[in-house]
Amino acid sequence: MNNPDKILHRLAAATRREGDSSADELPLGLATRVLAKLREGRAPTLWETFALGALPVAAAITIACVLLGSPEAQPPDDADGIAQVMLETELTTSR
Repeated sequence: MNNPDKILHRLAAATRREGDSSADELPLGLATRVLAKLREGRAPTLWETFALGALPVAAAITIACVLLGSPEAQPPDDADGIAQVMLETELTTSR
């Protein structure tokens, strides 16, 4: 079985031998048409406008969630306070 690199080199050499020199040139006026299309631009869609407008709001909500969800923002668990609440809570039994 042939080595894949050897096959690739043979194909590249055959392409160089049979290559057309005019294939490297662009058709007349193609570059001008492409640049004109790029400069023309297009209007953003409704979805793109909404997404860009909602981006600052989403960023602010994300930052608020990170800050409020951090361990420093939550009160520490106080075992004595929890025990006191459990003792003061009256449990009802259904009969």
